[in-house]
Amino acid sequence: MDKIKVVVAEASHEKYVDTILKTIEDAAKVRGTGIAKRTHEYLATKMKEAKAVIALDGDTFAGFSYIETWGNKQYVTTSGLIVHPDYRGIGLAKRIKDMTFTLARTRWPHAKIFSLTSGAAVMKMNTELGYQPVTFADLTDDEAFWRGCEGCINVDVLHRTGRKYCICTAMLYDPEEHLPAKLPQEVLDRIKEIEKPTPSPSLGRGEATPKKMYQAADVSVYDLLKDFATKNRKHPTEGESITWNMLKGRQMGVSFRRQHIIGQFIADFSCPTLKLIIEIDGGYHHLPSQQINDAERTAWLNSRGYTVLRFTNEEIIGNTNEVKNKIQETIWKLKNK
Repeated sequence: MDKIKVVVAEASHEKYVDTILKTIEDAAKVRGTGIAKRTHEYLATKMKEAKAVIALDGDTFAGFSYIETWGNKQYVTTSGLIVHPDYRGIGLAKRIKDMTFTLARTRWPHAKIFSLTSGAAVMKMNTELGYQPVTFADLTDDEAFWRGCEGCINVDVLHRTGRKYCICTAMLYDPEEHLPAKLPQEVLDRIKEIEKPTPSPSLGRGEATPKKMYQAADVSVYDLLKDFATKNRKHPTEGESITWNMLKGRQMGVSFRRQHIIGQFIADFSCPTLKLIIEIDGGYHHLPSQQINDAERTAWLNSRGYTVLRFTNEEIIGNTNEVKNKIQETIWKLKNK
């Protein structure tokens, strides 16, 4: 047990992702339950963003778990806890759970951490960490989370009860001081670097006035929108984080900005050179009133020469490659108009 290292995952651990996905799938088949499908790219992003924990016996995969945030980071789940069959029964799941829980509490100290599980072992670990059984009404109302239940064979129970209860037990942890594991200083430094706000582009020589920075914005509401944009950059959704990892650093051959103010709107991502906007829609965008607002916003942007691509959080999380291909295809078309 001592030779098995439990660490916060990083980019170099991506080589284990396919093994992790296969181990999770095999375990679900044995239990007779469904799973929330996750892609290779999704778990790899979790590793790069210091939102995952991996257990290794030398170079051999032993266990894994990752973190998801919901409801604008008001709720957090530690998900996908899995131990390889060769390493079960030695207390490794508890070590992984403790480290993942500590990581979640460190990064989002004010968030409520919740769990949906039908496993007695996980319930026991949750209880030891301070989780309490709750009703489903106490959990997040983020539709992206609940769509993850669609892969479970018991989802019909969830539908029949109006999402009030199911086979799984809901457990919730309200923030307290106790942390069951210690994060190394290098991990704390890495988290601080990841969460550092992206600096605004500096003005180049010959640009006489800062107005160049926001010339597409409506100056009458610029200050208010700027505050909103700054907050949104600091607290991106899961879908926005994944998308920014695709776009930043001119990975697609052009520069993108996050939370770019255009007129009286804030675009999630904007490429000013190509006048391309990428919007990420959360659960509230499914409301009829919001769909009307989105249509009006898109029409206004189109009238000013902008191309608008819209994706849902679910599309980005579940079909990352398809989203990436569509963005690349649109960029190619706009460059060759």
